[in-house]
This record gives sequence, C-alpha cells and structure tokens, in this order.
Amino acid sequence: MIAEAQAECDRIMAAARADAARNGEAERDRIRAEAETELTRSISAARLDAQRSVLIRRGELADGVFERVKAKLAQLRQSDGYVKWLTAAVESCQKLYPEGKAVVSLAPEDMKHAPKLGCPVTEDSSIRLGGAVVGFEGSSTVCDCTFDSMLETERADFCRNKEFGRE
Repeated sequence: MIAEAQAECDRIMAAARADAARNGEAERDRIRAEAETELTRSISAARLDAQRSVLIRRGELADGVFERVKAKLAQLRQSDGYVKWLTAAVESCQKLYPEGKAVVSLAPEDMKHAPKLGCPVTEDSSIRLGGAVVGFEGSSTVCDCTFDSMLETERADFCRNKEFGRE
C-alpha cells in the first residue's frame, strides 16, 4: 500500500511538473510576444517622431532660405535691373501670343513702372513680391511672371527634394 501511494504520489508529481512546465512555457511565450509587440510600437513611435522632427527642421530651413530669397527679391525690385527684367518678361509673353493685346497686372508698389511697359496696366494687390501677370484681351491665356508664383514653385520643389541639403 505504501508503494502504491508512493507510485501515485510520483505520478501526481510528474503530472504537476509537466503541467508547470507547459504553463511556464506558455507564460514565457506570452511575455515574449507582449515584449515584441511593445518593442515594435516603440520603434514605430520613434521613427514617426524622427520623421516629424526632420519635417519640422526641413520646414524651418526652407523658411530661412526663402526669407533670404524674399529679401534679395526686395533688393532687386529697388534696382534698375528690375525694370529691365519686368520689361523683358512682358515682351517675352507678348512674343508667345503676338495676336493678343497684352494687359499687364502689377503690384501696387510697381505701378510706377507702368509707363515703361508700353501696354495697359492694372494694379493687383495680390502680387506681393513683384513681377507681372500678363493677360491678353479676348483670351483666357495668362502668363504669370510674378516672383510670388516663381517662389512658390521653387519652395515646393525645394521641399519635395529628398536629397534636401545634401551635396
């Protein structure tokens, strides 16, 4: 009887050890899966933060660069070269559409140059940085030769460039 009890005890102990081992493995696997999930989340969050930081820094750099460009354009508008450039831009548009009568729109600050352009000129307060918009009577054709438009295009290209800042 004692031997039977000892055998029963050994069987129960072996079953309990096997159960404990299975439960331990399952718990270890669960903990490992949770840790991997948390690590994946942390890595993804860190990547997003890094990308956000890069985008913010890119924006700051672009702002700085284009503020300096705006300052240079303001200097150009005060020079004799600006009047020459403005005249050449209008003439270039007229050559593209020689059949139409050009009507030029200028920024309020540039209206002083209107007599030098040789065509009707209107004031357009939406032009802030300079240049001209050349339209043609009887046509929906417009040539946008404003610094505003050029700067906007350049900024978009500048910011889209994945090699931004590398040489």
